[in-house]
Amino acid sequence: MAVKTILFDFDGTLVDTFAAALEIGNRLAPEFGYRPVRSDEVDALRALSYRAIGDSLGVAWHKLPAIATRMRNEMAAHLEQLQLIEEIPPVLTELRTRGLQLGILTSNTHANVERFLATRGIDDFAFIDTSSSVWGKRRRLKALLKRHRLLLDEVAYVGDEVRDIEATQALGMHMVAVAWGFSKKELLASHSPTHLIEHPRQLLEVFPG
Repeated sequence: MAVKTILFDFDGTLVDTFAAALEIGNRLAPEFGYRPVRSDEVDALRALSYRAIGDSLGVAWHKLPAIATRMRNEMAAHLEQLQLIEEIPPVLTELRTRGLQLGILTSNTHANVERFLATRGIDDFAFIDTSSSVWGKRRRLKALLKRHRLLLDEVAYVGDEVRDIEATQALGMHMVAVAWGFSKKELLASHSPTHLIEHPRQLLEVFPG
């Protein structure tokens, strides 16, 4: 794999947002008319697709854009309280030392992400791309490649969701699915990512530089 640039998803991949997202989602449930997630079903839901989760909770699909916007805004407000995934900082530094360019693709604001990283002493990223979340992930990745003048064959994406795998497969992009985020390892594996890893340090095996 002749990868020169690694793109990282932010929520769930670099930052542990699972508990915060669950709390916010349950808090918004009465307002948007779906049921909260019970503590005894969290693990089972992580093995399902977003559509199956939505159906299980009774989410009205026409409300999904409004729910996503509120979730994103609430998460941004709590960003300072979140923590980086354990072992991520030294891995990022080692990847950059090996000559790899690192970037972020996120629906969060550039200012929020930049401030979050700065307060934790992380300066390994060459760029933070905040492409509109209105578009699908495939279109956002395609626009990012054009904006930063990157060659498809020289880029890999690291993410924690099935939609990340689907978007990169549609483009023909290298993809590393991480099992420490939202979706369970078995669900990710069933969609055949280029690589599937369970610990951040395995990124150093995938990307020797």
